[in-house]
Amino acid sequence: MRISKKAISWALISVFAFSMVLTGCGSNNNNKTSTPESKETASQPASEKASETATASAPAELPPVELNWFLPAAPQKDTKLVEQALNDYLKDKINATVHINFVDWGSWGDKFPVLLAAGSNVDIMFTAGWSQFAQSVAKGYFADITELLPKYAPKTVENLPKVLFEGARVAGKIYAIPTSKEIAHTNGFGYSTELAKKYGLEEQLKKFQTEIPTLDDLEPILAAVKAQDPNVSPLGGVASMDFAMTFLDFDPVGDQNIPGKLYKNKDTIVVNEYETPEYKAILNTMHKYYKAGYIRKDATIVKDATPDRKGKKVFLVGGTTKPLANEEVGASYGYELEQFSITTPFITSNDTQGSMNAVVASSKNPERALMFLELVNSDPVVNNILNYGVEGTHFVKTDVENVIDFAPGLTGQNSGYFPNAFWEFGNQFLNHFTVGQNTKKWDLFKEYNESGVPSKILGFNFDAEPVKTEIAAVANVKNELWPSIATGTVDPVEFLPKLIERMKQAGLDKIIAEKQKQIDAWLATK
Repeated sequence: MRISKKAISWALISVFAFSMVLTGCGSNNNNKTSTPESKETASQPASEKASETATASAPAELPPVELNWFLPAAPQKDTKLVEQALNDYLKDKINATVHINFVDWGSWGDKFPVLLAAGSNVDIMFTAGWSQFAQSVAKGYFADITELLPKYAPKTVENLPKVLFEGARVAGKIYAIPTSKEIAHTNGFGYSTELAKKYGLEEQLKKFQTEIPTLDDLEPILAAVKAQDPNVSPLGGVASMDFAMTFLDFDPVGDQNIPGKLYKNKDTIVVNEYETPEYKAILNTMHKYYKAGYIRKDATIVKDATPDRKGKKVFLVGGTTKPLANEEVGASYGYELEQFSITTPFITSNDTQGSMNAVVASSKNPERALMFLELVNSDPVVNNILNYGVEGTHFVKTDVENVIDFAPGLTGQNSGYFPNAFWEFGNQFLNHFTVGQNTKKWDLFKEYNESGVPSKILGFNFDAEPVKTEIAAVANVKNELWPSIATGTVDPVEFLPKLIERMKQAGLDKIIAEKQKQIDAWLATK
């Protein structure tokens, strides 16, 4: 596959970089939810319910309202222009004016809690498991929409996979609408096909498409790269990497960075991952690889490996391997990538809660907010205005059905509207395809989602509040000692026990006990 300039301009931000968020997609009509009607609605006469439903869907009878939606993304110069196009369309649908408020990523973590706490003029708020979703629910910031959903967002209820709603529940109730995207996750590596051919590794790597390798299985590949090209790092790494977690794919039980995990698909016993034999074995291998020169010597201080990845200075690039991730990332890097997975598809609460939109409890128009989110998740016009802007101004249709391109003279860099946040704007199955994009994408995603195995605690939300002091103390210890251990720079036989001891002194055992306590209580309600 030759990467075109058009494809490069449409590329998403690297999904191979391990990050807070997951992107991607999918609706599974064979696995629908059955969110019940409210008791009040169910007990009403059929004629009264029909009247209310008609009111909810008749714009002429709905008074005009304004809705404020806050999301994390780079502010866009043409947001007002896009709002105008969106609201012109919405007038005949739900008679609502929506204001899109993009908050830059650098400010998001600080700003959204302030907005919620102040009861500001917010109707819809982007949220996620990694963005204090459970904490926000506990503080009463988000409205319980369990009983409102069937009435004001019936298509969303019908089409979203059941596992998404189940994973997004808190104490059995629904407080946000998950984005229909990739549900499962897999970890793995991408590599330049050009370099693979140059090093004569094509056949060796090809077998990993069907045979999941261990970290030890990669050694012949790494050795061959090292022997042939000293200017390329065989195994990409940065200070924050955790190849042990990548290969073992533990269930995170909340924030991935908080110690205390479950073995994947095994039981519900919380373990200290740093003390497991599997974790120790991988750290030992990493130290072996570091001494062999397979990992860059300054890995402990590298915060961003993107420049080296784009410059083909890294051979194996670690990250998530959803369908076609290699094509998207390869396009953004400017060269062809192939990928292979080192784990099987797994669905955790972090996956189902990776991107959601909640109706804020203080909203004066929760019903209309849900009606709008219904369109975000079911109306292609609304969905694609949010993603791509105004037709003719920001994008144009091509001769191929459902495939678009930037308007003449525009790219992702100079367009007045290209938030590049597809995974935030509801049902990704509604997205137009872009020039150079594989139009089999959503079929592949559906198959991928259906192959995922749910976590044994899917829907569990860890409340970190009781041990927040211990979590902060453990994080300080980890930030100090972990980079040198994770990158293989130091011998884990000597330094891992020191890390564990200091973590325990900081409260690690208390964190694990609290996780187990909450899981046991949650399981008792099932």
